Amino acid sequence: MNSVETIMAIIVMIAIGYLLRKRGILDSEDSQTLNKIVINLSIPSLIFLAMYTADLSDIHILVLIPFICLLLGTISGIIGYLFAKAKGYSYKTRWSIIITTAMVNSGFLGYPVILGVFGAQGLIRAIFYDMGSIILFIGFGILFMMIFKSKSSDIIKKTFLFPPLWGVLFGIIFNLLNIEIGFFENIIDYLSGAAIPLIMISLGLSLQARDIKGYIDVASFVSFIRLIFAPLMALVIVYLIGIDGLERSVIIVEAAMPSAMLSLVLAINYDLDVNAVAASIFLTTVLSMITIPLLIIFL
Repeated sequence: MNSVETIMAIIVMIAIGYLLRKRGILDSEDSQTLNKIVINLSIPSLIFLAMYTADLSDIHILVLIPFICLLLGTISGIIGYLFAKAKGYSYKTRWSIIITTAMVNSGFLGYPVILGVFGAQGLIRAIFYDMGSIILFIGFGILFMMIFKSKSSDIIKKTFLFPPLWGVLFGIIFNLLNIEIGFFENIIDYLSGAAIPLIMISLGLSLQARDIKGYIDVASFVSFIRLIFAPLMALVIVYLIGIDGLERSVIIVEAAMPSAMLSLVLAINYDLDVNAVAASIFLTTVLSMITIPLLIIFL
């Protein structure tokens, strides 16, 4: 399949999930069950296998990728803050705009897109980009614990016990130490094969048009930052640094992903404006089905 066909296949799978919910075959709550399977089994298996079989000889270039993600997230978050302050939004709505502009869905949606378009080598670069997203998630968790005087350490605990993170670490360790896993490689391969369809169907189940009601201004601004400004800024950064080839393409496409689902976790845990976050996630995700294919054609 070419890149356009790959994106269309992903869109169709999301539509299948949406239609399954609309027809009453599955409920939106079922996405939580699918997410548990994906996060605890399929995605860690996909990541481990990619890192285990990867050529890590150019790791000195790969380690730059998470820092580019962090830089883009910081710039986008600052712009989100300036917009929210200028509009006079409440304190918690400001933080909701900041996290949805700064945090990107580089894993849950980024992995399937990158794998489908750029293959296994592209996925390796996407994993490194997603490590930057995980660091942002940890950073916001720590920041919110200090700001809101929360004694909860759930965010930090969930991050360090996050199975995909361990998939990265064990994949690299097993690769560098040349540890043979024998027939377990087949098992891991089967589990990883379920990742993409389950992610897309789950995403379709979770899309709720009512989330955007009353928050169209916020969601539109976040969509502009996430889907247009961020990839343009990524293009400038990779040009200035001198990164090209596959790394350049993956960084730009990952930068164009919608707002992260994990931003909703932060919003719920720290009592932010959950509706503003949900609206931003919904609109950026829907619009990304148009902007990402166009971007890939351009690249």
